[in-house]
Amino acid sequence: MKKPQDHKAKQTKPINKEATQHEYLELLKSIREEKDLDQLQDLFLSIFSMYGLTTDEVAALLFSTMRATLHEGSNNKMLADKFNIDINSLGAEGVLQVQRALLTAYLDKVAQ
Repeated sequence: MKKPQDHKAKQTKPINKEATQHEYLELLKSIREEKDLDQLQDLFLSIFSMYGLTTDEVAALLFSTMRATLHEGSNNKMLADKFNIDINSLGAEGVLQVQRALLTAYLDKVAQ
């Protein structure tokens, strides 16, 4: 549980733009390194709930997110180079098969 914040007026001090930018970059680096998937899942579930999405809408959203991710330059190139998969020619079933293969590889990796 979060501690209550002090609601007193805070003193303003000059903002050091370089320090702020550096702090922001450090925060982004920390977030990328931690990759707390449970926390990310909780965030997604909160968003789905906030928008009142149905299960079929969530399924469509997650599918389109995977499809878009596979079409990203480096992912598209990796799948073409390593597995001779042309993402542009895949239909829904093909995208789901690639997702299933990626999930299987991930589960094997975390099981070790």
